[in-house]
Amino acid sequence: MASRDFFKGKRVAVVGLGPFGEMVEDVKYLIKAGALVAIYDLRSEARLKSHLIFLRSIGLANYVCGSIPVDDLFDMDMIILSHEYPRDSSFLKEVIAKKIPVEYPETVFFKQAPPISVIGVLGMCGKSTVVSMLTPMLEHACREFGDQKLYCIDPESGEGTMAHLKKIKSGDLVLMRVTEPMAIELHAMRMSPHVVIFTTLPTKSTYSDAAFELLEYQTYNNFIIGNDKVIDLIHALKIQPKAKMLRTKANIIPESWQFVGRGDHDKDNASLALQAARLFKVEDDVAERMFKAWKPLKGRMELVKKVKNVEFYNDTASVVSCSTEVAVKSLSENKNLVLVLGGAQTGCDYKELFTVIPQYTHAVILVPGSGTIREREYLRNMKDVNVISAPSIEEATRLAMENAKKGDRVLFSPGFEAYGFDGSRRERGERFVRAVRSL
Repeated sequence: MASRDFFKGKRVAVVGLGPFGEMVEDVKYLIKAGALVAIYDLRSEARLKSHLIFLRSIGLANYVCGSIPVDDLFDMDMIILSHEYPRDSSFLKEVIAKKIPVEYPETVFFKQAPPISVIGVLGMCGKSTVVSMLTPMLEHACREFGDQKLYCIDPESGEGTMAHLKKIKSGDLVLMRVTEPMAIELHAMRMSPHVVIFTTLPTKSTYSDAAFELLEYQTYNNFIIGNDKVIDLIHALKIQPKAKMLRTKANIIPESWQFVGRGDHDKDNASLALQAARLFKVEDDVAERMFKAWKPLKGRMELVKKVKNVEFYNDTASVVSCSTEVAVKSLSENKNLVLVLGGAQTGCDYKELFTVIPQYTHAVILVPGSGTIREREYLRNMKDVNVISAPSIEEATRLAMENAKKGDRVLFSPGFEAYGFDGSRRERGERFVRAVRSL
């Protein structure tokens, strides 16, 4: 059965359009496939107005803003969640009890897609960077192969996930940034990517005592790519994965390539991308050309502006402690760093970060959020660091400038999730950039 036929006539509830309307393309696909789609979103109609006008013009059946009436969901054949809503949300308890299918765009995609090869990029930080490096190399490999095509799946992309079903065919490649919640979803589907790339060790909260559960369904002709820490930990498991394991080191990137990134972290990411590209027969001279054309991603240790000999960096994509730790180590030179930190709770362990901060920074400006409140006591007990609280990102930016010395760097690397008016990491990053440019 074609995927479009599967959705025809089905009543589908889409819960959440995403902070920037990331679900719009998928909703469009469902409507075009003949589904009767209703949208439910906790945000106001005013915030979603432009998306709703477009979707109604192409046949959206219904929408409800500001609430999610559970009784409405009982009448649905399928519920598809955006990544804002976890599967254990309270409004889903009765729905799940009635055995109404609850899916994410990725789970729908993989259930409906033809046989394809999947490359999954996992880890606490660096996933998007590896994907951005690897994408042009895999596109080159597909062109060399003939009619094979590459599709990228990223929950923060506006290109949609289910929308790829209208074009994808057997034998195509899918490059996927796998978040920790999605790793659990894929394992529940008894699915493992054919190539798994670990940018860092996974967190304990994602995996059971058996660790690395997502590798369970790989076969002998699959691959695992990681650094020494990742591969050594896998070798220590009681149950060994069937896939072949490939180690990477930063020095596999030849010095002659003159790779330009943001320190050792980007070189480590580049080594992972190169190792994966070689699996798909990408020649090193092609990879060298691709790396020279690569540009660091926005919102990831991005230089915004230099103000009175103080450099301001936007690392708004950081929502975990290890990501902020990497950024701090990469940008600090002789403790010339002012760190802007804080936001909503993530469940991360921040002890390691709090031991690193005094070694690399002389001032920390805290922005509000439940995570900041939870860790405030530990932050204030750090020695040799001036810790200052700010009521907003704008005020934090001003205070950072006030506490910076000539030659310093100000790093906005929150280490926590976005909160309140900042519906997404991108929104808070844009607020920081505007604040810097107004100095």
